[in-house]
Amino acid sequence: MRTRGYDDIWSQVAEIVGDVRARGDAALLDWTERLDGVRPDSPRVPAAELAAAGLDPEALDALLRLATAVELFHAPQRPPDVRVDTLPGIEAERRFVPLDSVGVYAPGGLAAYPSTLAMTVVPAHVAGVKRIAVATPRPTPGMLAAARELGVDEVYAVGGAQAIGALAFGTETVTPVDKIVGPGNRWVTAAKLLVSAHVGIDLPAGPTEVVIVADDTAEPGLAAADLAAQLEHGPDGAALLLTTSAELAAAVAALVPDAETRVVADLDEAIEASNAFAPEHLQLHVADPEALAVRVTSAGAVFLGEQTSSVLGDYAVGTNHVLPTGGLARAAGGLGLEAFLKPIQLVRATREGVAAAAEIVGPLARVEGLPLHAAAVEARL
Repeated sequence: MRTRGYDDIWSQVAEIVGDVRARGDAALLDWTERLDGVRPDSPRVPAAELAAAGLDPEALDALLRLATAVELFHAPQRPPDVRVDTLPGIEAERRFVPLDSVGVYAPGGLAAYPSTLAMTVVPAHVAGVKRIAVATPRPTPGMLAAARELGVDEVYAVGGAQAIGALAFGTETVTPVDKIVGPGNRWVTAAKLLVSAHVGIDLPAGPTEVVIVADDTAEPGLAAADLAAQLEHGPDGAALLLTTSAELAAAVAALVPDAETRVVADLDEAIEASNAFAPEHLQLHVADPEALAVRVTSAGAVFLGEQTSSVLGDYAVGTNHVLPTGGLARAAGGLGLEAFLKPIQLVRATREGVAAAAEIVGPLARVEGLPLHAAAVEARL
């Protein structure tokens, strides 16, 4: 993972998380007041406030339509259970079951993200998760209404590293969860990595990234609009144009000065550079995006053709916008239904199966210096 921008905060994140683990609600509220400038009466949003929260009807309709698209895309992702005979008399099974509890982090503060609630809460419901707890700093009425409409009644008005600490270790008010999912800034991302030895996390989904690969057929205004859109998330984001056209690079640089533009010799060099960077979002503004897409090996999500903006993935089409950042797309993909499930292995053996297995267990256990393993099997014969 690229750690640029994290080196100066690890110790502070550890202090915050450690304090919440030690002092519970008092520390959670102290850090919320210190960092967010507000001190809730209690970390948990009262049921009456959640019930009274409203959302603009047009926005509510959009949220519910997004939730439908997310469900349509995620429901078929359920992995199949597997049950096979591996030896005569031995049956092995791998069965997927839902997590008992999930903590959802939804960014808030300067901007609220009801869309992130849809991306996380809906797959959790589809998977069958029993308890979903949402943490979001300074929640707006719209965020609270979105959580309620999506079937969540447990919302905490806290954010940052202190919220991650509370979800991981619990406080007097917050019951710890089995897994934490959702995107956040570098403080949230660092905290998720810090607690990952104690609680499951989805992936480090930190500050946003977009790479656009473009040839001379690309429209400068569309490329610029998409780069600017992702930079809108905040100053920590990364926006890079890789293009074979010097004219396009100059036009885009003039429109979006904060974006990085780089002229490459050809699309081979462009896709090689993109795969090495492993961006969260990759857009292909080229004449033949399908041909180039098959060569993508590392990206959180790929958007083919200049009509297909990454913003569609953020808000509308049902693909998940919780995606790997910081280079993690080299080894991981975006949030999916499997993140809310866990596999359990089951084994069934008859006496015939034990006899067949003993021929394997005995030699291997003895060569490994574990004769009692062999004896445990042989005692059944």
